Amino acid sequence: MLGPLSALAATDPHSEFNSVTPTNFDSGGAVSLQFHLHAESYLHTTTIARGEEHRELEQTSAAGLEALPVLVDGDELTFADYVAGDELLDSVIVLHGGKVAVEAYPKMAPEERHFGWSVTKVLTSAALATLVAEGKVEMEDSIERYLPELESTAWAGTSIYDIANMASGMDCRDSDGYQDNSTCVYRMEEALGITAPTGRDESFTALVKGMGRLRPAGERNEYVSANTNVLMLVIERVTGQSYADAVEERIWSRIGAESDALMAVSDEGYAYASGGLMARLRDLARFGLVFTDSEDFPDIANTMMADLKAGGGIARSKEQLEWLKRDHGDDLPRRAGWQWDQVWDDGGAFKGGYLGQGLYVDPARDLVIAWYGTGLDFSAQQTDMLSVARQVAVSGVFASRADPESLKALTKLSGHHHQHSGLALAGE
Repeated sequence: MLGPLSALAATDPHSEFNSVTPTNFDSGGAVSLQFHLHAESYLHTTTIARGEEHRELEQTSAAGLEALPVLVDGDELTFADYVAGDELLDSVIVLHGGKVAVEAYPKMAPEERHFGWSVTKVLTSAALATLVAEGKVEMEDSIERYLPELESTAWAGTSIYDIANMASGMDCRDSDGYQDNSTCVYRMEEALGITAPTGRDESFTALVKGMGRLRPAGERNEYVSANTNVLMLVIERVTGQSYADAVEERIWSRIGAESDALMAVSDEGYAYASGGLMARLRDLARFGLVFTDSEDFPDIANTMMADLKAGGGIARSKEQLEWLKRDHGDDLPRRAGWQWDQVWDDGGAFKGGYLGQGLYVDPARDLVIAWYGTGLDFSAQQTDMLSVARQVAVSGVFASRADPESLKALTKLSGHHHQHSGLALAGE
């Protein structure tokens, strides 16, 4: 019988880990964790610098949260035991009132940056919201007002609002396959320098111009990362800055980050605005405060968050709601909007990333929950943090606060957006 040391020696380390390559980096497990924590070693990146002011994150009492019962795959366990036992969770932090209630780093160090994948999308929409607040972008405008080169393409006539709500109707769905090199989404990620090259050498802008239309805009929420990257082009055109410089000035330098972030960029210099953020967990949580702190971020509160609070976004289809019951039961997020995947009627919003990253914000409860994860099997298995985060939010541990005045405002955006919600339901 082997003793402990012999058993360790008998395990070939080479069978436990394979090098990161352009074809396996997104497959999950140990390879993807290596990529997630060292993505700058595999991709071209640019810096999104932190600002001069550093926001300290004080501690607050966590006893009620740690002992909170949560239901995971039919089993009840405490929040603390869940965090300790979810093998697909790399790190998690819970902020209440801007203070740390819980943070844990099962698979990474606090000072390490983690690849954010699609959580990046709400960094893009937050930067867009600042431009809306300044009157530099009108959400009802068609895309060609800002990108005239799209006037004679299938994008023409699509509003910025529909693009931001993943309701453009464009035929480049992520669900067509990230690993199938014949799909539009693969070609886009190839053009942006993310996935394995096939030799096509296609420019990103040429690809965008050539995209086709699947259905009328505003009719249905469908996950199309190209929407986010087109918003990136709008941000660059309106500001005259690179995407990284624009989000640095408008968002990252304002959050009190403790570290610079990094952004993946292509050889052409285009940012992977739909998924390329690399940041420390605490800084991701500080970014989450953008959506709950109306005093420091009134431009976000008075545009994006006020619109979502007023019922904006686009309604989920009946089919989508049935699918969402797996995670949420009857506590369903009935809308999506401004690049958030799920928006609840109480104002809670979630944005997820491929393989299991997440950001949950809850303005009414002054709550931010951020996490990084690395799933298995090309994302077939992921952390259960989404379901757990929502259970934490509605548990009563964190009481609701009075709405800030800015979130009570019904902005001029809201009327048209209710019409979109109706269109989505009528089209089922």
